[in-house]
Parts: sequence; structure tokens; C-alpha cells
Amino acid sequence: MLSSKKHDDPVLKQQIETLRTELVEHNHRYYIDDAPTIPNDEYDALLRRLQELEAAWQQQCGEAPPPNSPSQTVGAPPSASFAAVRHRAPLLSLANAFSDAEMEAFYHRVVGLVADEAVCLVVEPKIDGLAVNLRYQDGHLCCAATRGDGTTGEDVTANVRTIADIPWQLAGDVPPLLEVRGEVLMDHATLARLNRVRREAGESPLANPRNAAAGSLRQIDSRQTAQRSLRFFAYAIGEGAKQLPATITTQHAMLAWLRQIGFTVQPWQQCQNPTQIAELVATWEQHQRSAMDYDIDGLVFKVDALEQQQQLGMLSRAPRWAIARKFAAEEVETAVVAIRWQVGRTGVLTPVADLAAVAVAGVMVSHATLHNFNELQRKGVRVGDRVVVRRAGDVIPEVVRSLGAESRPPLSEPPSHCPACGAAVVREEGEVALRCESATCSAQLLQRLCHFVARGAMDIDGLGSRLLARLVDAGVVASLADLYCLPWQRIAAWDGIAAKRIANLQAAIDHSRQRPLARFLFALGIRHVGATTARALANQFVSLDRVMAASAEQLSEVDGVGARMANAVCDFFACSANRALIAEFLARGVSPQEAAPQHDAITALPLAGHRIVVTGSFDGWTRSGLEMELRRLGAATASSVSAKTDTVIAGAKAGSKRARAEQLGITLVEAANLSAWLQQMEG
Repeated sequence: MLSSKKHDDPVLKQQIETLRTELVEHNHRYYIDDAPTIPNDEYDALLRRLQELEAAWQQQCGEAPPPNSPSQTVGAPPSASFAAVRHRAPLLSLANAFSDAEMEAFYHRVVGLVADEAVCLVVEPKIDGLAVNLRYQDGHLCCAATRGDGTTGEDVTANVRTIADIPWQLAGDVPPLLEVRGEVLMDHATLARLNRVRREAGESPLANPRNAAAGSLRQIDSRQTAQRSLRFFAYAIGEGAKQLPATITTQHAMLAWLRQIGFTVQPWQQCQNPTQIAELVATWEQHQRSAMDYDIDGLVFKVDALEQQQQLGMLSRAPRWAIARKFAAEEVETAVVAIRWQVGRTGVLTPVADLAAVAVAGVMVSHATLHNFNELQRKGVRVGDRVVVRRAGDVIPEVVRSLGAESRPPLSEPPSHCPACGAAVVREEGEVALRCESATCSAQLLQRLCHFVARGAMDIDGLGSRLLARLVDAGVVASLADLYCLPWQRIAAWDGIAAKRIANLQAAIDHSRQRPLARFLFALGIRHVGATTARALANQFVSLDRVMAASAEQLSEVDGVGARMANAVCDFFACSANRALIAEFLARGVSPQEAAPQHDAITALPLAGHRIVVTGSFDGWTRSGLEMELRRLGAATASSVSAKTDTVIAGAKAGSKRARAEQLGITLVEAANLSAWLQQMEG
């Protein structure tokens, strides 16, 4: 709180308190929740305004900003979800500049402070990622922590070990204790892939690469982090800087040494006067920024000579010898020409705005995603609106917000039928995604075909994705059932399709006509129905007719089938297009083999009636092999833990399923006890 003095300006005092509170909340959303509600440039403007007001207050009342003011602190306190790690040397932030004039002032200030010595600056791209401190003991990675509040961060060692750019053991001679600082990021291609998967699953896309990287690094299960393909660039040294080789006297020599001992560093440049600074900024902002495969939001300028860095020293939250020159935000205005619905490969319908073409970050943009119907409503986008568009590393740019229009039509209504095939659109309770469930939808055909012929489904050897795409593009295959009436003479005339290959394909397709019912159900690609659920349905209902006729209530009585799965199966077989597809299969000789009735002998097996979930990894067992052994002993295996689960077998890095089992009080079998437990069961 600001103290009261005789000549206080109450309006100024209130403005400062309000800004501090607002910035503390934004810091928490950015650094802890990984879900900022304002863009970086707006945050920078708020922080700069606070610094101006605090300077005015200090001039008026002689009271300096307190140490806990956002203008004096870095980041936010570490999350309670991870162990705290105290940094041996503080991780400071950087002062920002937003114009050539401010950069010129920085340069002359530095030159004045180092007396009449020549000053050279090293320039690196400013990554919009997550700062991390890596601690190496005798060259071996022993601890990794986030920036946190600059003094204390979060222990993310297990997750950092999954990042390919971070060496576990350093090369060459290094100080006994060495801290390497750098930035963890997610590149554009990885974010696009991740968001594509999330949208197809009906989940909201991740807002930007920085949030995605931060959220990925804070996963409780390090296997989730490993799947996110994070990257790391080193740029500084904390503890151990005084023990570096004597030849390292400059910033650029330190970067070269970091690369030599095993790290990836960004390319750097040098400049020596304000004119060169301005030219570099203009080149990067107008041309090179858009060519990067990851997000940068500016350039970092550092005094090159390490001795001069020592001479210049530090301020409370930033070094005097470095500054970040921020770029303008990559957002532009344009008009919405039309709003249409696009069908994804898994049937998810996405609203897309057709735009008056505009250049965004060096790329001409004429379409932008609106993600889902909820987002379309929340942003209130209508045809004719002026909108703000941003490229955030995704394949399709996004509409950030609507600026409205003088005359506005009503908001678009969600479609009731698929624009690609005309089938009814469904929306499951609790989901935001609208979805076409038709197995004959042309927009989903290739992906459904690839799943249908896969080894765990109908196992049609030789029908790879390239040949399937060729069949679809040629109009030869328009539904899954068309695989069983292919025009072989026409296909034989295609380049690269020899007679022997034709014969092998015919044999593989003919052999697949008699696959077990469980595999046929799985091959259909019914939402939520994996191989385990398909097997449970086949065992319970025995025949395809009985599965198709079962009610949601009857389906949900099957062990491992919840209400959500049951409704998905009912919706699938209630679709007239899907029922017509089944009829086509049968007419073309596909005859799913009925499951063997459950004999009394099965109920006598030691694990009969037991529902078991296997999670983690095991020495001497693959997970599928272990599940097969459990089914041999009579158990039903499942992929998720629920109140119906009897036992969870937990291997290395079991993660959330183990935690869920402990929460529900379910019996846990540890990997170390697995062999003895199996022997006891076989008894």
C-alpha cells in the first residue's frame, strides 16, 4: 500500500494501486495458469504506465516503489503443484524498448556509463517461450527449474529430460557446478499438429506456442511432455560464470562455448551504433520474423564484452547491459465476407471466416478459424464485421475479436446437417464440438479407410495410405464398403501396380471378409469405441444384429462401457447412412464372425469377473502382452480407471491412472510384485 502524506494526489495513488493489482493478476495468469487474458503488447503498456505513475509519485512524495510492486519483480511466485527450487543466481527479466528513439537512448546511456570505451552489442532473436534454468553437477544434469519469481522456480527436471535439445551430460571440460539459462518453446508445426488433434477431439485449441510450451512443461506426467516435441535454446550462464575458460571474454564467445558443450543456440549478429540497431530491427520485423519456424516477439540486445556487463551491473528486475526491442503485434484488421462450416477428418465441424485478403506477418490471409460454435458466439462475429486477425503459429490464422459493423445480421446458427454429406449433426453433452457421425461422409473418408484397414482392425495388408488416397482421388472408393468391390482391371492399368500386387491385395481383402465381430466393430471407427470396448461388446451381444439393436441402457450394462460410449454406439447405428453402409458390407460378402458364447469354463478362471487396468511400463512385458495374459486368466482389461475397476497394475511412470486408483481405494499391483502376483493368480 502507498503511505499517506500531506500532499498526496489521491487520484494518482488510486491509479497506482489499481494497476498493481491488475498486473499481479495478469502475472499469475501468464506465469502460473499459462492462460493470459491480454496480449503481450497490452501487458507491456500497462507495466510501462505503472512505471510512469510510480516515477511521478516518487517525485511528488519521495517514496520509491516497494519491492513487491510488479515494476520491481520478475514473473510470479512458483506454483504449488511442483517442488520449489531456489536459484543460486537470480533470473532477471529484461527492460523493454518499443521504438528506435528508445533504443538510441539505451545505447547512449550504456556508452556514457562505460566511460569512453567502444561498445559492441550482440543481437539475438527474442523467443516468446518459457525461461528455464538448468543445473549441472560435474557435467551431469541434476536439476531444472522454471523462472518463477526470479528467485525461486518450479522443479521440472523430469519433464525437461524429455526435451531432445537439452543434454543430460555435457561435452568437454565444464565447471563443477554450472547453471545454463535458456528458453523452452514449441514451434509452429508442433502447435498446429497438437491443435489439429485437440479440435478433432472436440477440445479447445491452445492459444499460442508460449502457452502451449508452458503447459507442456508443467505436465504432471513427463510422458505427456515427451509427446509435445518441445525445443530449447541456451543463451546465458548463471552460477559457474566465473569459472569459464579464460578465453571467454564476450557474449558471443560464451554462446559459441555453449554450442560446443552440447547446446543449441540461436544465430547472433553484432552492431555498434544506433543506425545499425534501427536497420537490424527493421529487417527482422519486416522480413526475417515471418520466416522463423517458432515465435519471436522482438530482438535482445546485449553488451558484448563481459567486463563491460560487470561494470554496468543490475537494476532491481533487469540488467543495465541488455534490453529487449519489442516488435509490433502481428495483428491486422480486415472484413468478414462469409462464414462457412468446414468438416474435419474426424467429423468435427469448424466455423471458418472467409476474409477480404490481407497480409499478416508476411503471408496473405483470406480465411481464419473461429474454432467452434461457442467461440463464434462469444466473439460475436458476423458477416460484414471488421475483425482483428492474428497468425499464432497455426495452419489457419484465427479471428481474435470483432470490431462490429454499422449494420449487422443476426449471429450464425449451428448447422443441423453436415455440409459435406447431409447427415444429421450431433453434439454430445459436455462437449463444444459439433460432429458428423456418418461413416460415409466424404470429408472423413480417407482417415476412416486408413483406420479400417489397419492391423488391429480388418488388417488388410498392402492397402497403405498412399494407395487408399489414390483410390479416393480416382473416385474408385466412395465408402468403406467399396473396398470389397474394387474394379481390378482399371487399377491394374495404373503405374506401379503390378499383377502380383493385385493378386496379393485381392487375397488380403477376401481374407478380411471373415474377421471376428470385435475387430469389425473397432474398424467401423465408432466414436469412443476402442479395441477393448469392441471386444467387450462382441462378447456380450455375440452378433452384429444384437449390437445394432441394443439400447443405450443395455449397452451401458457391459463391463467397461459407460453412458458416453453407450450413447455413441446408439447414435452410430441410429444414423441411416451407417445402417445402409452395414447393409452394403453384408451384400458384398463381409460376414463378421460371431463371438464364442461365454462357457462355464471361463467363469472358473482365476481372474474371471475382474476388471483390470494396466498402466506404465514393465521390464519383460509389453502392455499388450500383459493384457493378453490377463485375459487368458479370465480378466476383462480396460483403458480407464473407474469405480468398477478391481485392480490397477502400475508400472514405471504410471501417472494419473495410478493416482486415480489411490483416490478410489482400488487394489494396486506394483511392477516389482507383478511376477509373484501372477503366479499367485495361476495358483
